[in-house]
Formats: sequence, C-alpha cells, structure tokens
Amino acid sequence: MVIEHYPALHDLSVEDKILLSEELCMDLLLDAKTNPTLAKTIQQRLEAFRTESDAGVSWDELKQRLSDKIAK
Repeated sequence: MVIEHYPALHDLSVEDKILLSEELCMDLLLDAKTNPTLAKTIQQRLEAFRTESDAGVSWDELKQRLSDKIAK
C-alpha cells in the first residue's frame, strides 16, 4: 500500500484524509487530460459504475458514509 511509504498520513484527521482524497482525485483528473491511457481507464471505470451501480458508490455517498462514521 502507498500509505506505508508515508506514515505521517496515519496522523491525519478523518476530515483531512477526505480532503486529501478529493485533492488526489482532482489531480488524477488533471493528469488524465494529458495521459490518454489514464483517461481511458477513468472512462472505463465510470462506465462500469454507471452500468453496475451496485459495484461502487458515488463520491457524495462515500463522503456521507465517512461523515456518519465520524459522528458515531
């Protein structure tokens, strides 16, 4: 796992981890603009989510689930 290479990530609050994941996703989308292979992979995963919606959850739903866990 990547997190093993960055042990300080374990010290982030849940809110900061969510923010970091959002920033990483946005960075990935920016990279996709110049990397056709990455853009194709993202498009394939998006199509798979749309056709098999039970195979994943939307970002908004994931954030809500995480927020609910924090509140407990």
